[in-house]
Amino acid sequence: MDLEIYQSRGDIFFLIRGRIVLEECERLKAACLPLITKGLDQVIVDLSNVEFIDSAGLGVLVGFKMAASKNKSQIVLLQPSKSVSDILYISKLDGIFDIMTGAEADMLKTQIAQPANRAGATSVSRGAQPATAPPVRPASVPPAAAPVESLSEVVPSNPPSAAPARPAASVETTLKSDKEMIEDHCRRAVEFMRQGNYDMSVTEYERALQIDPDYLPALNNLAIVYEKQPSWHGQAIDQWEHVLQLSQQRGDQKHIDRAQRHLANLRRMSAS
Repeated sequence: MDLEIYQSRGDIFFLIRGRIVLEECERLKAACLPLITKGLDQVIVDLSNVEFIDSAGLGVLVGFKMAASKNKSQIVLLQPSKSVSDILYISKLDGIFDIMTGAEADMLKTQIAQPANRAGATSVSRGAQPATAPPVRPASVPPAAAPVESLSEVVPSNPPSAAPARPAASVETTLKSDKEMIEDHCRRAVEFMRQGNYDMSVTEYERALQIDPDYLPALNNLAIVYEKQPSWHGQAIDQWEHVLQLSQQRGDQKHIDRAQRHLANLRRMSAS
């Protein structure tokens, strides 16, 4: 992982490249957190070149937000890559961050990420310590958890169109509540999706939905997994239509908007 830091007036800009994973997090926090101080207007984190972020990395972003809020600064995630955007959405962190994309993000990056604005610490690659003052270790921030559960069988390459009947109660189900079981399945589904194992991710979400067929987070996330494979786009459309119908019944405008946006994109792709 590489880090470049820029500062212009009241803005601090962190440009991160590579993978934000557990073994890089302490160096990243040591380089960035001491710079999130009072008097800043914006803390901007450029995620456009981040190819992967794990739960520890999400915890670092939450730590940045907490530090910025404490110092009455705004934090902005700039142009997250598609893989990072998916993880932010599935972990439900997209709702707590301001996310900037498009022309506005390009303009902001052009204005700040200039050689003249470059700060002292410019790289945090493995084995190297950031060139800043001795770091003050921040309070640990618990990694963001995404809802998820368990799995053992292998599924075929094309996922089933309907979830099988709920299996008979096992020792595990007697020891855990339905809510805990659903969250376990969803956590496993997120991890399988991060690994690119979409078949197993589908299976885990279907297992969660066997327990509660109307569990909206699992329905949403399953639709996103279906979008990962072009051959599954028909199932993705069906899934988002189900999410839309359920959201309308509940008056959940956030999920209505999200379902409509995904449906429009999928139908546009299907028509092209």
